[in-house]
Amino acid sequence: MASDEKSTSTGWVSTDRSRYLSGRRTRDTAPEVSLRRAVDGLGLRFRLQRKVAPRCAANFVLPRYRVAVFVDGCFWHGCPVHSPTTFGGPNASRWAEKIETNRQ
Repeated sequence: MASDEKSTSTGWVSTDRSRYLSGRRTRDTAPEVSLRRAVDGLGLRFRLQRKVAPRCAANFVLPRYRVAVFVDGCFWHGCPVHSPTTFGGPNASRWAEKIETNRQ
Protein backbone atom coordinates (compact mmCIF):
# COMPACT_ATOMS: atom_id res chain seq x y z
CA MET A 1 0.00 0.00 0.00
CA ALA A 2 1.39 3.39 -0.98
CA SER A 3 2.06 6.05 1.62
CA ASP A 4 -0.82 8.21 0.31
CA GLU A 5 -3.33 5.37 0.74
CA LYS A 6 -4.84 4.34 4.04
CA SER A 7 -7.28 1.50 4.69
CA THR A 8 -10.45 2.31 6.61
CA SER A 9 -12.54 0.10 8.87
CA THR A 10 -15.08 -0.38 6.04
CA GLY A 11 -12.47 -1.79 3.67
CA TRP A 12 -12.29 1.32 1.48
CA VAL A 13 -8.82 2.63 0.84
CA SER A 14 -8.40 6.39 1.16
CA THR A 15 -6.52 7.90 -1.78
CA ASP A 16 -5.67 11.40 -3.01
CA ARG A 17 -8.59 11.11 -5.45
CA SER A 18 -11.07 10.24 -2.68
CA ARG A 19 -9.90 13.19 -0.60
CA TYR A 20 -10.46 15.45 -3.64
CA LEU A 21 -13.97 14.07 -4.25
CA SER A 22 -14.94 14.35 -0.57
CA GLY A 23 -14.61 18.13 -0.85
CA ARG A 24 -16.97 18.43 -3.82
CA ARG A 25 -20.41 19.97 -3.50
CA THR A 26 -23.16 17.43 -2.82
CA ARG A 27 -26.14 19.75 -2.51
CA ASP A 28 -27.31 22.93 -4.23
CA THR A 29 -25.57 21.92 -7.45
CA ALA A 30 -26.42 23.80 -10.65
CA PRO A 31 -28.74 21.07 -12.03
CA GLU A 32 -30.51 20.75 -8.67
CA VAL A 33 -31.03 24.52 -8.28
CA SER A 34 -32.24 24.79 -11.87
CA LEU A 35 -34.80 22.04 -11.34
CA ARG A 36 -35.96 23.54 -8.04
CA ARG A 37 -36.48 26.92 -9.73
CA ALA A 38 -38.62 25.29 -12.43
CA VAL A 39 -40.67 23.41 -9.81
CA ASP A 40 -41.07 26.61 -7.79
CA GLY A 41 -42.14 28.43 -10.96
CA LEU A 42 -45.00 25.94 -11.26
CA GLY A 43 -46.14 26.99 -7.80
CA LEU A 44 -45.35 23.64 -6.18
CA ARG A 45 -44.18 23.56 -2.57
CA PHE A 46 -41.20 21.42 -1.64
CA ARG A 47 -38.86 20.65 1.23
CA LEU A 48 -35.08 20.33 0.89
CA GLN A 49 -32.82 17.45 1.91
CA ARG A 50 -35.44 15.24 3.55
CA LYS A 51 -34.56 11.77 4.77
CA VAL A 52 -36.74 9.24 2.94
CA ALA A 53 -35.08 6.00 4.09
CA PRO A 54 -32.19 5.03 6.32
CA ARG A 55 -29.00 6.70 4.99
CA CYS A 56 -30.97 8.15 2.07
CA ALA A 57 -31.94 11.82 1.74
CA ALA A 58 -33.74 13.18 -1.32
CA ASN A 59 -32.55 16.46 -2.84
CA PHE A 60 -36.07 17.76 -2.43
CA VAL A 61 -39.48 16.32 -1.61
CA LEU A 62 -42.96 17.32 -2.77
CA PRO A 63 -44.89 16.26 0.36
CA ARG A 64 -48.36 16.91 -1.07
CA TYR A 65 -47.70 14.44 -3.88
CA ARG A 66 -45.53 12.05 -1.85
CA VAL A 67 -42.69 12.42 -4.38
CA ALA A 68 -38.98 12.36 -3.58
CA VAL A 69 -36.64 13.88 -6.17
CA PHE A 70 -33.01 12.82 -6.54
CA VAL A 71 -30.74 14.84 -8.84
CA ASP A 72 -27.86 12.47 -9.54
CA GLY A 73 -25.39 12.51 -12.38
CA CYS A 74 -25.10 9.79 -14.99
CA PHE A 75 -22.01 8.37 -13.27
CA TRP A 76 -23.97 7.05 -10.30
CA HIS A 77 -26.36 5.05 -12.49
CA GLY A 78 -23.84 3.47 -14.81
CA CYS A 79 -24.73 5.55 -17.87
CA PRO A 80 -23.11 3.87 -20.89
CA VAL A 81 -22.00 7.27 -22.23
CA HIS A 82 -20.83 9.10 -19.07
CA SER A 83 -19.90 6.38 -16.58
CA PRO A 84 -16.72 4.30 -16.86
CA THR A 85 -17.09 0.67 -17.91
CA THR A 86 -14.16 -0.38 -15.72
CA PHE A 87 -12.73 1.05 -12.54
CA GLY A 88 -9.12 1.25 -11.40
CA GLY A 89 -7.33 1.65 -8.13
CA PRO A 90 -7.58 -0.13 -4.82
CA ASN A 91 -11.38 0.31 -4.58
CA ALA A 92 -12.22 -0.84 -8.13
CA SER A 93 -14.32 -3.86 -7.15
CA ARG A 94 -16.25 -1.85 -4.55
CA TRP A 95 -17.03 0.93 -7.08
CA ALA A 96 -18.25 -1.61 -9.65
CA GLU A 97 -20.47 -3.22 -7.00
CA LYS A 98 -21.84 0.18 -5.88
CA ILE A 99 -22.74 1.28 -9.42
CA GLU A 100 -24.36 -2.09 -10.18
CA THR A 101 -26.43 -1.82 -7.00
CA ASN A 102 -27.54 1.69 -8.02
CA ARG A 103 -28.55 0.40 -11.46
CA GLN A 104 -30.71 -2.30 -9.89
